Amino acid sequence: MINSWDSNKYIELYQDFLHPNPNINSQAFLILKKEFQVKFMDNLLANLEEENLSIRRKSILALGMLGKKTLRSIVPLYMDTNNTIVKVSCLKTMIKVVVNFNLEELTQEEMLVVDSGLKDDDPAMILTSICLLRQLGRTGRNILIKTSRDQNLLRAKASISALLEMKDQTVDDLFYELLNDKSIDPMIKEDILRDKMN
Repeated sequence: MINSWDSNKYIELYQDFLHPNPNINSQAFLILKKEFQVKFMDNLLANLEEENLSIRRKSILALGMLGKKTLRSIVPLYMDTNNTIVKVSCLKTMIKVVVNFNLEELTQEEMLVVDSGLKDDDPAMILTSICLLRQLGRTGRNILIKTSRDQNLLRAKASISALLEMKDQTVDDLFYELLNDKSIDPMIKEDILRDKMN
């Protein structure tokens, strides 16, 4: 329970968090994280459907610094909405957590979110999901290998682009197979060949 004095302090700090000055912003974040973490996280999660892009970005960055507990809140938020902006924001938040905390594995529930985003036909959902998979080491690589053969050209091309940054023998073997597979779209082969020529 936040008393009225604390409530006023929270409002003041939250306004500072939204301030364009990065020093004011970051100092407010540290205090909010320490003293009002539950209320602050609720606020940040609500901001994922905010039309103001600046507020949404600030909230995604902040949630990404709150650790794995963020992911536990992101999963139900993603699953319970049909709003594409919220879904993409959830995926972007997951990317921030994975990068900030060097995660290479996600829980089964968290992977269901990634899988759902990957199967969506919205370009922003596809690209954000693939960006997330690119950060997940071997787990992400194995999924990207499958989606590199997808019938959806954007999904396949984005998967190839991500795999080009994750070079290992498994990926090299895949590229050899794709280059010799007559059913693969020529645009996919061009991406692979262009990389081999560089």
